[in-house]
Amino acid sequence: MTTTLKVSMAATAALLAGSLMTPASAADLGGNCCADLEERIAELEATTVRKGNRKVSVTLSGFVAHQIMWWDDGTQSDSYIGDGGNLGSRFRFVGTAKISADVTAGFLYEFGIANNAIGSMNQLNGGDDLGGSFTLRDTTVWLEHKTLGRVKIGQGSTSTDNLVLIDLSGCGGACTPDIALYNGGFLLRANDGSFGSTTAIWQYAIRGHESWDTGRRNHIMYQSPTLHGFTLQAAVAEDNYWDIALRYAGEFGGFRIAGGIGYQEDSEFNSGTGITPNALSVNCVGNCEVTSSEWKGALSVMHVASGLFLTASGGNRELSGNSLGAGTAYVGPDLSYWHLIGGVSQNWFGFGRTTLFAEYGEASGGLAQAAYLGVMTGHDAVSDNDITYWGLGVTQHIDAAAMEVFAAYKNYSLDAHGFTGGSAVLNTGSAAGGTADFSAVIVGTRINF
Repeated sequence: MTTTLKVSMAATAALLAGSLMTPASAADLGGNCCADLEERIAELEATTVRKGNRKVSVTLSGFVAHQIMWWDDGTQSDSYIGDGGNLGSRFRFVGTAKISADVTAGFLYEFGIANNAIGSMNQLNGGDDLGGSFTLRDTTVWLEHKTLGRVKIGQGSTSTDNLVLIDLSGCGGACTPDIALYNGGFLLRANDGSFGSTTAIWQYAIRGHESWDTGRRNHIMYQSPTLHGFTLQAAVAEDNYWDIALRYAGEFGGFRIAGGIGYQEDSEFNSGTGITPNALSVNCVGNCEVTSSEWKGALSVMHVASGLFLTASGGNRELSGNSLGAGTAYVGPDLSYWHLIGGVSQNWFGFGRTTLFAEYGEASGGLAQAAYLGVMTGHDAVSDNDITYWGLGVTQHIDAAAMEVFAAYKNYSLDAHGFTGGSAVLNTGSAAGGTADFSAVIVGTRINF
């Protein structure tokens, strides 16, 4: 060997021997490897958002959504930018823990964030005057057995919540049977163009004192295991409320089907003599033994190969009892509605489904019940009202970003009969009633996380 080669080999051997004999190499963490790894993990956890323990799996999800709405009520028109509507931005924490092979436990925290909710806008607030709001939508905990079912307790959705919103089309923020989420806050105009009352708004004409989509309450609910696609739910909530629902989801013969039917009963208006139970019955003077009974449901069918779909929903709400409002029994009409959505949904462009749809629906009886329950003040009676509405829209899903963009046109017509009282909304002082119209174009987007 040459002298240079001998020197190189000796240096290499010395380096290898030194590395093997060194107590801590560059890759070593120093000391006991496992203990040091735990220390490093603890340091990283101290600088990041993390779970409180390693026994419960926690996920964070939600979406951010915003819309631009151009509207015209026949006298005035404007454009507003806001949140809410059919898609109110929100985020949620879901936790699960496995107790045994058959038993799991979990929880849900969901918060809503609305900035200028379009369902609360009207002709007077200018859109940007509403500001933002932060609400607790759900805080529930549950225990589930594979064969016995789930028991849930807390503030959140009961059995019939979201029942009428069942839809396979993917139209998303562009459509919903609860149409008051778009223009419900706008004031009804008299035939001369004036506002008869700041409490007489479109949402009362469309759906009475509350949404067809059941509100969230403090409750306890049982949910059965799914059997042949069917799931049964039953809940009891505070303020004398209970409901029950049967849901189905399945696919056969090339068709995808989802639907449900439910019943709810609400007696929260009940109170002792001379006591005002809540804001919904500000004029309560008697025993206030009034019950709101409601049937509702939805069915959605899609042909998988072609993407053709049809979704139908409907409901009926009856008031019974007496001594509410002016101390007399309710003798007005039931509140009812039905709604159809039809169209096609296909991934024509390769980056997500495109849903084209048309919708039509009718509702009646809302103003009469709202006036009787006191949420629409200054109106002695409304014999009845009819709402017809229709719309067209498109929703484009962008799968790579878990996103959708949509555009829709909505048109509403109101025919009211028999308004009486000094501040009647339509045709003041005339038993003939009157009409009102409203139209809107809504463009929006949602991104999920």
